[in-house]
Amino acid sequence: MQLHLIEDYKKLGFSKGLLSLWSGKLILDFGINVFSLYLPIFLYQQYGASINLVILWYLAHSLGYVLLAPLGGRLMNKIGLKTSLIIGTILRLPYFYAFYKFPEDPLLYSILTAVFLVLIRSTFWLPFQTDSAKFSDKKHRGKQFGIIFSVASILSIIAPVIGGFVIEGWSYSVLIIIALIICAVSVIPFFFLPQIKEEVSWSYTETFKYFLHPFNKRMVVAYMSDGAIGCINGLFWPIFMFSLVNEEFKTIGLLTGGILLTGVMLRLFIGGLLDKFQKIKLVRVGTVLSSTAWLFKVAVASVLQIFVASVYHTLAIIVLRTSLDTLVYEKAADRGHYIDEYTLIKEMSIHSGKVISLLVIALLLLFFPIQASFVVAAILALFISLLR
Repeated sequence: MQLHLIEDYKKLGFSKGLLSLWSGKLILDFGINVFSLYLPIFLYQQYGASINLVILWYLAHSLGYVLLAPLGGRLMNKIGLKTSLIIGTILRLPYFYAFYKFPEDPLLYSILTAVFLVLIRSTFWLPFQTDSAKFSDKKHRGKQFGIIFSVASILSIIAPVIGGFVIEGWSYSVLIIIALIICAVSVIPFFFLPQIKEEVSWSYTETFKYFLHPFNKRMVVAYMSDGAIGCINGLFWPIFMFSLVNEEFKTIGLLTGGILLTGVMLRLFIGGLLDKFQKIKLVRVGTVLSSTAWLFKVAVASVLQIFVASVYHTLAIIVLRTSLDTLVYEKAADRGHYIDEYTLIKEMSIHSGKVISLLVIALLLLFFPIQASFVVAAILALFISLLR
């Protein structure tokens, strides 16, 4: 049975482009992930426990990206996908260096980190998503990304554990330098990418015209919801956990690593079962599970409850993302010549969702505790099923 499985995966035909692209991306993600879980906590501490200033920082770079993403597409037309990807990766170096210097002048480096992040996203994500769809095999795309996401899951287990121990044992500064070095290494595989020709045909104003067109309404709303939930999960949940574990970074790292490890085991256990169902149906089931998981998180009041609620949420994410992420690349690839335009609309939708949700949550936090953001996520999760 095992030999048969190995032979099946050997036949999947990973292209040189896909291997180079995702080798670089996995290394890059590892560098980012050793710090990303602790980023909102870092900002929260630097801003004197002001959640509104943290929200403002996230709001600024998401809004900036929505406005500049079409220009990133035009730049990509001139310099090519490969060069744009490399630039977007190299920009991670001054981005992390700005965080290293952050305590010296929080206002100045808040602006610089936000600006660098807008530039990173404007140069990196469009060519990356386009290359992912182009280099993957239509016939085996599900299994190809299944393997890639499994490797990514394993690396994501290790990253927060390392981050927590480094902060506890040394400092944020040491962790930031480690993240910077790993990101610097990640650029190497991108130099081996085959150069492909793909251009965004829309002008700046045309991009917003199609973004707001009724034809794309379902897709835009679904991606806006997905982006908003990702923002809530990446910003408010870590800060909430931090307060419940008595501000112990090692505990957060080990807890997150344990949750992710359980997720990998669940994925291995139920992955084969999920392949038997239609992707659209699984997305719908996953949205319902995800919504109820966020409602469970509202009532969390201990470390054990964090673990139980997170494991249930992980199950929901497995059902949802296993199908949704592959579906996203299939939809992008199906657009043929308009693959860049589809990806551009998707990226703008994701970050528009972040902007709107942050504004809504900032208002809610004037009257309610941070758990109010989880209720917002529970509602928004149901809208992801609009993607078809």
